[in-house]
Amino acid sequence: VNWGHDAVLSTQQAKQFGVLDKMKLVVPYQVPFIARETGGLMQGVYAATDYWWTIEDKFPLAKMFNEAFEKKYGYKPEWGAENAYVSFAHWAHMCEQAGSFNPPDVIKAYEKGETIPSLVGDVHYRPEDHQCIRPVIIVKGKQQKDMKNKEDWYDVVEIVPGEGLMQKPDAFGCHLGDYS
Repeated sequence: VNWGHDAVLSTQQAKQFGVLDKMKLVVPYQVPFIARETGGLMQGVYAATDYWWTIEDKFPLAKMFNEAFEKKYGYKPEWGAENAYVSFAHWAHMCEQAGSFNPPDVIKAYEKGETIPSLVGDVHYRPEDHQCIRPVIIVKGKQQKDMKNKEDWYDVVEIVPGEGLMQKPDAFGCHLGDYS
């Protein structure tokens, strides 16, 4: 469970130390560039992610986003781009619902728990802790011979509904304070 370049280095070191010859690697939260930078070490590896561009066949909004993103930037979007886009779009939607940019008003709009569309299907925000309840995508690294293009690193194995994955809002004893 490493992040950023540390994830790349620890995966490469696991190979150097022979760990990957003895056991399967599972990545609980996929770092976007890990497949590209580990030189094929993610082949056959299961990982969880917020977004993978090939879900566009299942979700029309993902297809629209992917096309616009690739046209502008010249490559397929990964979860960081999806998270940024959806977070901003949902915030704008909540500002519209609130009729205000005032944070307490916007927070109250989130707390209504409205189901809203996203690039991974419909999601909602829990009133108790403002957590977005969204699916998690399980991917498996492709063999190089099965890749359709230079960015086709993973097959989507499953899209797991978010509701059953989330800890209860009071799991850590945190309680939201006043709006101000």
